[in-house]
Parts: sequence; C-alpha cells; structure tokens
Amino acid sequence: MILMKKRVIIKVDDDGKYNKENKDKKIRQITQLVEALNIKNKSERLKFLYNKACDILDSDFYGKNVCQFKNNSCLQDRTKNNKFDGCCRCNNGKRHCKYLADHKCTTRCLACKFHICSNLKKLGYKYNINDILVLKYLLNWKQKIIVYLDFFKTPEEVLLDVKKNSIIYWILKKEVDVFIDDV
Repeated sequence: MILMKKRVIIKVDDDGKYNKENKDKKIRQITQLVEALNIKNKSERLKFLYNKACDILDSDFYGKNVCQFKNNSCLQDRTKNNKFDGCCRCNNGKRHCKYLADHKCTTRCLACKFHICSNLKKLGYKYNINDILVLKYLLNWKQKIIVYLDFFKTPEEVLLDVKKNSIIYWILKKEVDVFIDDV
C-alpha cells in the first residue's frame, strides 16, 4: 500500500503577503484537472477543457471588466478614438467578426480571449495558455497552437481541429478560409 501526503503549496505575492484569491483559483483549477482526467471519452474531455478554460478567462474579462467597457467602447477604442468593438474588429477595422452581434460575442473563442490589446498589456494583464492547468497538462503542443491561434471560430470548429491533431491540415484549412473570405 502506498501512502501519499497531500501538500498544498501556497505562493505568496512579491510583497510577502498571502493571497487567498490566487490560492482558491489554483485549487479550483486542480479540481478541474482531476475531473477532466476522469472523463474517458476524448471528445467529451476536450469539450470540458475548452469550456473550463473559457470560464476561467471569462471570470476575469467579465467579472473584473478588464477591458473597461463603457457605452460599448473598450479602453483600446477610447484610446485610439475608434467607434466600438475593440478586438472583434478584423482587418484593421474594415469588417467585424461574424460572431459579433449587438456589440457582444455570440461564441466562446479561446484564441480571441488569449490575445489582448496593448493597453491591457501595459496595465499588467497577460494571458498564457500554460496558466490554465487543464490546457497546460492535457493538451499536446499541436493542440495548444490550434487553440491559441484559431481566431473567430465557434468552440465546435476549434474542437474539430483539435481532435484532428494535425497542424498541417489546420494551416491548409486556414489558408482556404482566408481565400474564401477574400473572394
């Protein structure tokens, strides 16, 4: 019989103070990691990972109003004197993401959530795929690239690409999509 001790490592902030909020987030992520490992069906597990990662990022974006939206205009829009919709504008503002409706996203695209504007980066916000434990430990490097760079897609479209686990197929598919959009 093997006995294992549970050890919880508590990271303290730079000023040496205990941060309960960060500890609670890590414990929730570890719980989600264990829950994901217990899902045997690959498709269901990938869907679970994707949804949990979206939930984690949404809690920051919407819960803390990271983008500082006021009257459908984010910090980046106000700084650059743009009309609205910030990161959801494609091709330097010439057209909008097809999933943008009434100044809100109608899909949950992880790639869009990971990439933030320069104003938020200056404020210290940074989102990395390896900060979310279920993605860090349960996706391979090819799947991480696809999740991180598959912009303006529905979760179903992204997960289909992730399941195929082929970077070459994914790149060729993206080239065809760009060609069709330009026609």
